[in-house]
Amino acid sequence: MKIPRRFAAISCLIGICITVMGYESEKAAYDLACRVAPRLADNIIFEEVAGVDDFYSVSSRNEKILIQGSSAIAMSVGLNNYLRQTLGTSVSWFASQPVELPEAIILPEAPITGKAVVDERFFLNYCTFGYTMPYWSWTDWERFIDWMALNGINMPLAMTGQEKIWYETWLSFGLSSDAILQSFTGPSHLPWHWMANIDHYAGPLSLNWLKINEDLQKQILLRERQLGMKPVLPAFSGHVPSALKELYPDAKITRHKQWCGFRGDDNTWFLDPSDPLYAEIQHKFVTLQDSIYGSDHIYGVDPFNELDSPDWSEDFLRNVSANIYSTLTAADPEARWLQMTWTFYNDSEHWTKPRIKAFLEGVPDKGLILLDYYCEAQPVWELTDAYFGKPYILCYLGNFGGNTMLIGDLGVVDKRINDFLEQGGDNKCGMGGTLEGLDVNPIMHEFMLAKVWNPELTPDAWVDLWADTRGAKHDAAVNKAWHILNDKVYVAKSLNGQGGLTNVRPSLTARTSGCANANYSYDNSDLVAALKTLLEAAPNIDSKAYRFDVMNLTRQALSNEFMAMRDSLTAAYNNNNTDKVKALGAQMESLLTDLDRIMATNADYSLKKWIDSARSKGLDDSEKDVYEKDARSLLTTWGYPGTVLNDYANRHWSGLISGYYKVRWSKFIGELIECMERGEVFDEADFRARIIKWEEEWVNSHSDATDLSDEDPVELARTFLKKYF
Repeated sequence: MKIPRRFAAISCLIGICITVMGYESEKAAYDLACRVAPRLADNIIFEEVAGVDDFYSVSSRNEKILIQGSSAIAMSVGLNNYLRQTLGTSVSWFASQPVELPEAIILPEAPITGKAVVDERFFLNYCTFGYTMPYWSWTDWERFIDWMALNGINMPLAMTGQEKIWYETWLSFGLSSDAILQSFTGPSHLPWHWMANIDHYAGPLSLNWLKINEDLQKQILLRERQLGMKPVLPAFSGHVPSALKELYPDAKITRHKQWCGFRGDDNTWFLDPSDPLYAEIQHKFVTLQDSIYGSDHIYGVDPFNELDSPDWSEDFLRNVSANIYSTLTAADPEARWLQMTWTFYNDSEHWTKPRIKAFLEGVPDKGLILLDYYCEAQPVWELTDAYFGKPYILCYLGNFGGNTMLIGDLGVVDKRINDFLEQGGDNKCGMGGTLEGLDVNPIMHEFMLAKVWNPELTPDAWVDLWADTRGAKHDAAVNKAWHILNDKVYVAKSLNGQGGLTNVRPSLTARTSGCANANYSYDNSDLVAALKTLLEAAPNIDSKAYRFDVMNLTRQALSNEFMAMRDSLTAAYNNNNTDKVKALGAQMESLLTDLDRIMATNADYSLKKWIDSARSKGLDDSEKDVYEKDARSLLTTWGYPGTVLNDYANRHWSGLISGYYKVRWSKFIGELIECMERGEVFDEADFRARIIKWEEEWVNSHSDATDLSDEDPVELARTFLKKYF
């Protein structure tokens, strides 16, 4: 293989003969450096060094930065730790956030080293492909894949583009093109179609959608494999289109019960893995997928996620898993089955310890990898004798629905990891993350991944390092602010639907509605103190990471203050003080306007960007309208108006605040005042019925969303502190 000039120079410099394998790994790491740190790339020597364990070392050689490692991923982790520890620089998972570098080349003062304590590092969740990624372009994916490599991920979930494979598979079994396309949900709801929770809703998809995502998946997989990752692709779990029942009436196909309030015609159908048709479909899907996307022989299969098994007997469960595995290995003899264990935690009433054991017994130990999905709440390995010997990966979830809530507890996560490493058994094989959406707490997710390479890392030491990457190398106030946050604010695990009261359907007393949950576990004055401390550093820092943190803390503080305002408004209403209700209502509306203003300073938290990205995937106005409605639905009503999942994916985004949450609250406040002026009791139930109708109208609308702002979040934060605190 001819070595490009830049690598030939490196090979002469370090005096070694680069093997083809080494060259490929080194080139992958170098190319990543060119993307995230272009000014530094030609001053870095990447050198692959063989070893039993995955490790990295960062030092210097001949006035250049030397990054050695056992693989492209290990060298990438070394690069990330050089950026963190030597330069005080963070790399965001968002493509819009630049990696800010000093002008001068700075060599590490002492070697920086790390060794992975587990072989597998998993990342992503089916839901992430709906709550964050459904409309991503290659630009978004390219940065995110780099972020995964920098954080040591070598087993990413790779679900994009699977509709193409299912389309071709179902065609081969006699279904019509229209029937197949109609079975798919809209783009943002596809994860729940993949998990067999719903069919049809917000669809259909078009052949155009299948094509653009097939092409995108090929780009994603190529880059992930170039970096040495082993992408997890799907396999057949038993979910079939309703039309298959008509074509194969003798097959063992049963209908799942209703899921989360969706209508009967959205219910999904399940083919028993013992039916001969199951093996035929599995073989067709796996071999077809391999011909288009290739395979790393790890397949995600989740037959009963948030769904009842047709039969809860231990024999049936054992046979289900045995048949799934046998059909998978018949299609790919090297196959390993990856399954999330969320359902074991979420439906513990049905998934008793004996039933879990029976289900796992159907698969050989080395044939199955389990994801312990929500370690901060309850590691399932502790309840199942470490999964009865099956390999498993400890995962931090940390986010539901893409909610924008300051949440997490480094101390709890640290304890979970330490217990896992000390007591988790010889079958523990990995660590990772299963977040439902990219959120506002990267400190939490990156801590989980950093502990893989430095298990002695403590929360306090991590906060010091994190603060350095957010500006503490330039001003000690940043470090102080982050320690206030760690000690006082990051004190609880994430729950579903968490967001400010701003995002809860209006009420005089409730702090929850549908899935929205405004409760938080700290004193807002502590958060305000952290924000004030952070702002002390403003004259000495001008970085995107710092401005993001100022925006993020201000957003949360305003949101928390809104709850206090609402409670005061309720007291004024109960005291029949109309003037005070009017004054407090005006303050609440003003706060919502200000909350929208500060979110408009960041492109990654924008309804306009979300809708524009959704519409960009359509070929014509009709298809664009379908995608926009789907995009609006997921963030708000989620499904049909008034169902249990309402506001599950609530979030503080510009445009969503001003055009949806503020409108709901303005209607509520206005009607409350009108009732008081007429001397009538406000009927909250009647208001709720009418606001549900308005929510449906909003989902079906095409109103303009807030444009981005060029206002300075630091100056806005100062203004809002004076105004509200």
